[in-house]
Amino acid sequence: MTATEPETRVPRRGPAPVQGMGMLIGLLFLVLAALELMAGVPAGGGPRVLFGVLAVSGVWTVVHLLTGAAAVFCTRSPRWAARFLVVAGACYAVVGLAGLLPLPRAITDTLPLNTAGVCLDLALGTGMLILGAGWLRRRPERRR
Repeated sequence: MTATEPETRVPRRGPAPVQGMGMLIGLLFLVLAALELMAGVPAGGGPRVLFGVLAVSGVWTVVHLLTGAAAVFCTRSPRWAARFLVVAGACYAVVGLAGLLPLPRAITDTLPLNTAGVCLDLALGTGMLILGAGWLRRRPERRR
């Protein structure tokens, strides 16, 4: 290209960065669900604990499996990936905030929430919200 030729933009090919982040988060949730399935049954009859810090249950395992599968499915388009990150991030942030409140025993027996789990939910929810909302706020490129 010479100095007199105008610079032309070549359309970007391949997946958008938000699709890669959505896929990474989806795979993270699927691996987490697989690890929860391998956590086994505790000898004392209490809640199962993953890595010695995260309380898990069968409901959490199903939630993580469904979240991971939805993330992998939604990464087909940048718009769907960003929407997934916003919706799932909001849900996890709400669960994390709910974990800070005193909850009835029926809820805590079904969804065990300990300090590490609450921190993880808040961090994942906030990160997913930032990634998804940041992508949705981008100005769409004009099509010709």
